[in-house]
Amino acid sequence: MTSSARGFERFADVTQARMSSTAALFTYWRDHRPLKRTDVDPSAITAILPLVLLGDIEPMPFRVLFRLIGTSVADFSRQDFTGQYLDELIYSARDSVDWQQCYRYVHVEKAPIIGINDLHFIDGRVARYEFCILPLLRGGDPAGSFIAIEAYDHVDRCYIPDLNPVKKRS
Repeated sequence: MTSSARGFERFADVTQARMSSTAALFTYWRDHRPLKRTDVDPSAITAILPLVLLGDIEPMPFRVLFRLIGTSVADFSRQDFTGQYLDELIYSARDSVDWQQCYRYVHVEKAPIIGINDLHFIDGRVARYEFCILPLLRGGDPAGSFIAIEAYDHVDRCYIPDLNPVKKRS
């Protein structure tokens, strides 16, 4: 399967980032490795904090727990899913990316990824944003946690009510 079919690729160099917020997070992560989730300094990434997600990756069974969701991520998702697991969410009406596949890749490969996600509006329009997921150390697992960003740099906030929402499974 090609990177474009997956919607992401390995994030090896800051020049791969199209958005300044993605580049800023990658630079912070690169300059502070190895980094644990609890070592992340919010004051060092204040400008991008609303776009950041933090969480844990549980290998057996494979699950992704979102510990912190930035305010812009919650706004664009139309739900704050802090404290929820990825498999508890329905995002297929909103997103083109298979998030399970992304987080599984980060965990198995112990490597960061970068990609583009298509945001689907209720009326069929589509907007794109860049994302990256960067592995963080948890216990003895070099990818047991993560820091990620959804870079909505070029998406107009006035259209948030028109987006398909992320929903919680019943």
